[in-house]
Formats: sequence, C-alpha cells, structure tokens
Amino acid sequence: MIRKLAIFTALASILSVSTTADALVSTKYTGSCQFLAKETGKYPEKKVKGFKSEATFKKMQNANQLMADGNKAQAKAILMEIKNSSSDSFTLSIVNQYLARLAYDAGNFNQAVQYARQVVELDALPVNAILSMKKQVAYAYVAKKDYKNAINWLKQYFDQVIKPPVSDYKMLAQLYYQDKQYKSAICPSYIALKKTSKAKDKEPLYKMLFGMHYRLKDLAGSAKILAEMINFYPNNKQYWEQLYSIEHQRGDTKAALAVSELAYQKGLWTTEKEIKNLASMHANNGSPYNAAARIEEGIKKGIVKSNVENLKLLARFLDQAKADDKAISAYRRLINTTGSGKYAFRIGNIHFSKEKYKEAISAFNEAVQKGGLSSSEAGNTYLQLGAAKFYLGQEAGAIQALNKAKNYEQTRKSATSWVGFIQEKQRIRELMKKDAAELEAEVAAETEKAEETE
Repeated sequence: MIRKLAIFTALASILSVSTTADALVSTKYTGSCQFLAKETGKYPEKKVKGFKSEATFKKMQNANQLMADGNKAQAKAILMEIKNSSSDSFTLSIVNQYLARLAYDAGNFNQAVQYARQVVELDALPVNAILSMKKQVAYAYVAKKDYKNAINWLKQYFDQVIKPPVSDYKMLAQLYYQDKQYKSAICPSYIALKKTSKAKDKEPLYKMLFGMHYRLKDLAGSAKILAEMINFYPNNKQYWEQLYSIEHQRGDTKAALAVSELAYQKGLWTTEKEIKNLASMHANNGSPYNAAARIEEGIKKGIVKSNVENLKLLARFLDQAKADDKAISAYRRLINTTGSGKYAFRIGNIHFSKEKYKEAISAFNEAVQKGGLSSSEAGNTYLQLGAAKFYLGQEAGAIQALNKAKNYEQTRKSATSWVGFIQEKQRIRELMKKDAAELEAEVAAETEKAEETE
C-alpha cells in the first residue's frame, strides 16, 4: 500500500499543473514571457489625403474590378500606367498595395517585397494599412524562405501594432522555429497559447512549445508541458509515451513508473510489450507483487500470451514478492506446460524456506524425477533434499542425498561439510551411548558388590 501511494504521489507532482488559459505552467524559459505588443491603446490620428483626381479614382475602381474578375494582366497594366504617371504619395501607396498583392498571388515574391516596402516607405496610408503591408512584406520573405528578413519585418510590425491577433504570435513563433532560434520562439508561442481558449486550437501550440523545450534540452520544462498537455488531452497515447520517455531520460524512475501506471489504468497500454515493460518497472522499483499483478491481468485479458516465457516471468515476480501460494501455483503451471523439474526445484525452495520439510522433500524428489536441471540446480536440489531429511531425523537418507550433492562443483564443499557434521553427530551419539552403557554397568557392579557385603 505504501508503494502504491508513493507512485501516485509522484504522479500527482507531475500532473499538478494548471488547466486554465490564464495560468499556464511556468518553465525556466516561459516564466519571464511578456506580450510583444501593446494590448490596449489607440493608433495615432493620421490625415490621409485621398486621390487627387476623379479620373485616377475611376481607373483604380476599374483595376479593382478586373482583379476581382480574374483579369489580372489588364488590372496590372492599368496600375502600372497610374504608377508611372503619378507622383502623389497616396496614389502610389494604393497602387503599390495592389501590385504587391498581384505579385504575391503570381508567386513573384521579390516584386511583392519591393512593392510592399514602397508602401511602408511612402507612409501615406492609415497606420492599420501600413502595418498590414509590413506583415505582407514578412509573408513574402517567408515564401522566399528568407526567415531572418521575415522575422525582422514582423518584429517591426509588433513594435507598432496594438493587440495583434493570435495568428501573428503563431507566425512569429513559427519563423523563429524555422530559423532554429528556439529560445526566441518560446515566448511568442507561449503568449499565443495564453490568448487561445479552445482546446483544439491550443494543441499545435503545445506541440511547438514542447518541441522547442526539448530541442533546448530542458527536460524538466518538457515534462511540465507534456503533463499539461495530458491534462487537456488525456486520451492521447502519444503524449503519455513522450512523458514516460522524458522522465526516463531525466533519470526519475519513480515518475516514469507513475506515468506508465496511470496510462495503464486509463486503458492506454494495450500491447504485450507495454504491459511487460510496466511490470518490469514495478519489479525494479521494489514492487514485484504489482509486477506480477500486471502480468496476470494481461494474461487474463488476452493481451499477454500465456506462454512459457511469460509464465516464468509471472512465477518469478510472485516468488520475489513472497506470495508463496500463488508462486507455487504459477510454477505448477510451468511444470504442466514444460514437464521440467526446474520449476519443481523452485517449489521445493519455497517450502524449504518456510520450514515445510515434508513438502520440500516431495518437490525436490519431483525435480530429480522430471530432470532438466542445470548443474547448479541439481547440486542444490540434492543439498537441500539432504538438509530437509536431516531436519526430519532421516539421517541415512540425508547422507545419501548429500553424497550425491558432492558430485557437483557448486555444492561439493557444502555437502561435504553437511555429511561431516551429521557423521560427527552420529559418532558423538554413539560415544554417549557407549559411555552410558559403561556407566550403567559400573553402577550395576557396585550395587551387586554392596549386596554381597551385606
């Protein structure tokens, strides 16, 4: 019971993280994260002139309609005509906006960057429009796989924008990630996570955050993030597997066992390999009875095969746990399956350790009869058989068995000592009998002499 409580105490410490959007788990990298843009305020007022002539306005309307209808070449021709004939900053800003969009749609990202940058440099549009173009420049650089420039432009955007959407934080995080700036990517992804309310929208952000911590070799932070992911997505087996692996990498076997045990109880471990691995962890952490229970349950459910290998594992765990009756039953199943005396020898050991010498003798005799013993097992079978017979007062039988134990190198010395001990005991007993007989004769003689004197 104490062992079980220790496991779940370890698990509680792993999963004791917040599940609210406002209080996410803190790691050494996320603890100091701040919003990258203002969350409140207004953009400065800016006077915008508008088109100088009605004719230019109508041309722009025409170009816009042609773009909507899919006649992009004609639209571009009109826009280029206006661009080449105008020096008005507002007009040129609008034209460059349209040209940037056309270039981007056509996959001409170099031109898209040039046109969008001109809009920013002219600075004749409302702040929102300028910010939009900064983002477009960033996106164009993304399309060119020029992540450093994309990051630079998106950072300029964040310097001015007020309460940007979650998607902007996601984009910045992804750009840093693509550029292998993992530490820089953490805060924008973390803030995006804070600003996201739906669990399904949080998941890719959690994955990204975990990936970056793992790449930075922050296993403690990785474990915390995975634990929080499990709180949100408890039936995702992959997250349990990853958390189990991380705890192992950290060398925290108790935490790894706790994760594996709870995953098992939730029905996520469904293969023989997973069940046997969990059982081995229980055994290695000093709980062979729990190990046996997992194997036994697996066999009953049909997940773990009821073959010799697994029955041996079950019997060994039960034997280690001192669950004698169950261990004997498991060894008996192995005898019935294999016909080997190895398992009768183990039954004999259990009985011998409990001083059940009659039962031990029966099991050891069965082991000899069935055979299949290793040299060490055979030697120990005869050695313990001899000891058990001695304890029951069967000295002749004991010496006979112990003399057989002398034939094996591993038990020769012990068997020789045992035989010597028994024979010495017999010699002393015979001497004591002789002394007693002589004493009795002397007493009788003295009695007879005394009677004659009278």
